[in-house]
Amino acid sequence: MQQSTSTAVNVANYLPSVDPDTFPVIEWNGVRVVTTETLAAGYGTDEVNIRNNLSRNLDRFGDGKHYFLLTGSELKEFKNRVTDGYSVGKRARSITLWTEKGAARMSKIIDTDEAWCFFERLEDSYFRPAPISGIPLTYEEALEDLLAKVKENRIITEQRDRAVKEKRWISEKREVTAMTTASIAVRERNNLAERLGEGKNYAAIIPVEKKLGKKFKWQPLRRWCRENEVTPHDVYDPRFGSVKSWPRAAWLAVYDVDLRKIF
Repeated sequence: MQQSTSTAVNVANYLPSVDPDTFPVIEWNGVRVVTTETLAAGYGTDEVNIRNNLSRNLDRFGDGKHYFLLTGSELKEFKNRVTDGYSVGKRARSITLWTEKGAARMSKIIDTDEAWCFFERLEDSYFRPAPISGIPLTYEEALEDLLAKVKENRIITEQRDRAVKEKRWISEKREVTAMTTASIAVRERNNLAERLGEGKNYAAIIPVEKKLGKKFKWQPLRRWCRENEVTPHDVYDPRFGSVKSWPRAAWLAVYDVDLRKIF
């Protein structure tokens, strides 16, 4: 396949500024393209991340539509076009050149303000340069260009809004999960305290005495339970095997002790 010619490029001279207005034009198959180096520098990331994103999302990118992967004779031809200052390693076996659609899709995957902003500058200054002064677009061309930009901007906005909603949904889901987990942990802790006779609703004599530093008799608590038809709990005790755990209402009525305040 015959390839189109392109201006010689010295990326080392223009990458540091990351200014699409000053980019020399690179074309392949008659399409304006940029290198992985350019995208990485403009998107505020590194080349490895760009390549990894492509590898993980190959089903979303089409060779010849979103990018050109040059190998073999094509890579050799590309190396011969550009100046010696262009950073294509002599032993490099391939190079990826990104079209406008590919650069746009990669900016959505990177999904940072820096990436979105840089692609918009690429779009306006590099991929779609303004008409040469003195040669205005025809009415039909201007209308088609306007409609294309409106449609693309709408798609970008919808995709950005969808990404924001998905992130919000994930965040809310994680919050609900964390709250549920915490609630379960609290219930389990309270249940364990009840089983040990140190709960907010039932408590044995010894834990209350330790908390308040005073002695209590169990007989008045048993009398209150019988009079009010309330059954105390049996809880494990290492010395006696088991002891009675008296209800909060009994403690409150007999000794004016509120278990919820001390446990």
